[in-house]
Amino acid sequence: MPTFSPDSLLAVRFQNARPGLELVQIADAALPVARITAEVLAQDSKDLPLMDEFVLRLVDRGVASSSGIAGLLGLDARMVDQTVASLLGSDDLKWARPAAGDSARSGNLRLTDKGHLTARKAAAMTPVRVNQPLVYDQMLWKAAPYDRRTTIPRGQGEDDGLIMLPVARSGPLEDGDVTAAEITALLRENGTTSREVLQVKSISQAKARRVLPVKLLVYADEDRSDIEIGVVVDGELSKAHELALIGHGGAAALGITVAPPPDRPLLEPELEKARVPLQEVAQHRAEQAAFQLGVQSPAVPGPPSEVQPQADEIRAIGVFEHPDILDEALTQARKRILLISPWIKNAIITTDFLSKLERRLSRGVKVDIAYGYEENDTKTDPAAVRKLTNLAARYQDKLSFTRLKSTHAKVLIYDDVWVITSFNWLSFKGDPERTYRMEEGSLVRNQQVTDTQYTRYLDLIQEQRR
Repeated sequence: MPTFSPDSLLAVRFQNARPGLELVQIADAALPVARITAEVLAQDSKDLPLMDEFVLRLVDRGVASSSGIAGLLGLDARMVDQTVASLLGSDDLKWARPAAGDSARSGNLRLTDKGHLTARKAAAMTPVRVNQPLVYDQMLWKAAPYDRRTTIPRGQGEDDGLIMLPVARSGPLEDGDVTAAEITALLRENGTTSREVLQVKSISQAKARRVLPVKLLVYADEDRSDIEIGVVVDGELSKAHELALIGHGGAAALGITVAPPPDRPLLEPELEKARVPLQEVAQHRAEQAAFQLGVQSPAVPGPPSEVQPQADEIRAIGVFEHPDILDEALTQARKRILLISPWIKNAIITTDFLSKLERRLSRGVKVDIAYGYEENDTKTDPAAVRKLTNLAARYQDKLSFTRLKSTHAKVLIYDDVWVITSFNWLSFKGDPERTYRMEEGSLVRNQQVTDTQYTRYLDLIQEQRR
């Protein structure tokens, strides 16, 4: 059973969320947030159960029998007897001899020293000033239950090529932008049920600009003229953020357009004839992903049957499977990796990408990476090129990194797998043009075919070397 990436699982979950529209792309975006600290007047609930508190305070006031306490509280005597027994066991109450002149009916319950302290603490609860850290959603202009640790500096988001979502308004927060009731509700949502905020005294905002990584789901109709954007925050579609984005101009405001799908590179006729079509592949992957999500059909309680890799596996791959296949090459290749992509982006050549690639190199995998579209190529990030150049310098006998004169090829080969596609392997994220297409390719798992293609593309790299 394959393990699906988060984007692949999102595609399975939400691909049918817009009737009449097709999910074309899942893009990384950044939700503008602020880390704030609210100085509040708050009251924490008591740890002592209410029944225990009432019994201790009544005994402290001289009501020394269970029947007397039950009469004053209007409760069943057995309930009071249970509480008294518990407090005797916790050393908050004790039995004492009646004082001279007292009737036996007046009772003989007394507070211990520990009980006096417990009763005083319960009676002396007062509100306190505390600093409450919060995350403020600047797109919705309200405090939100986001984990502060999942936010990142805005500069990092820009370097990673995240699409920056708009803010509701400019300028700093004001004290009235967060209420006591809102903070209490957020605390409840995050699992803190013991604190109630009574008043917000002041708000301070951190100067450093932060963002929360989110996902954009790009949907389009068949003509690519009607585009809708879904916003996934913390793994769920957020209607509030979608409506806010519509108010700012929707897809057009973000520069998002959808183009018709490019022509799929064709295989040789006999391979094309054996190729499993995309619809059939997508259905099988959806069943497998649903099982991973725990939403498999009750009629089929076990995992779906998995087609074991065959020597002659020839099938389609859809746009959302490409990153999974690239990750499989970076984590599982044993002998060789060959990768050709016209452009290279920082959003792909991340620390994680480089560490996985270096792990392959350290295990003896031969790697060839080639890129290049035109002489003055502005769509390739120089920083990404430097990172791969530096890695190639450390592994001169294992990693060949080549700038080509020009290439339209988008090819991935690893071990006995050959993938040819219209998908840009090293620039599918972080493209400022944001024109999305449904990319489709073909995967061939066959040693003889892959060996032939591997030799062919090595020759192409030599011929096109700049």
